Amino acid sequence: MTDQLIEKFLFPEKTLEGSGRHPLNFDYIHEELAKPNVTLSLLHHEYEDECRTNQKIPYSYRSFLCHYSKCADKYKATLSICRKPGEIMDVNWASTSFIIDRDTGEKVKAYVFVATLPCCQLSYAEVQPYRWIYMHG
Repeated sequence: MTDQLIEKFLFPEKTLEGSGRHPLNFDYIHEELAKPNVTLSLLHHEYEDECRTNQKIPYSYRSFLCHYSKCADKYKATLSICRKPGEIMDVNWASTSFIIDRDTGEKVKAYVFVATLPCCQLSYAEVQPYRWIYMHG
């Protein structure tokens, strides 16, 4: 392996700086993505506006995604939780939806019940009409 390949592998941001394009602020991008309703498309649009203001050359959207993806790999965090199979079941009521009553044709508000066994990732889902939950809840 040459020194250049090792440097490119260990310091990928240096090759970005040498490209002549406006550098990407990966820390800022990562922090902004944690906020609600913020997308990479929106951040790229802001990046392009900043480049126009500073008269710099921006990366294309595709290159922006590619470079951010390589950088984001270091932020991927995983945590292994030791559980005995069948010991825990995650349950929740998902967002509301509507179903059609077969007898009346009426559109009825309904909730979706979801249960998941974490170890095997098996899930069960069931739709319940709102009035059933109100009477039995």
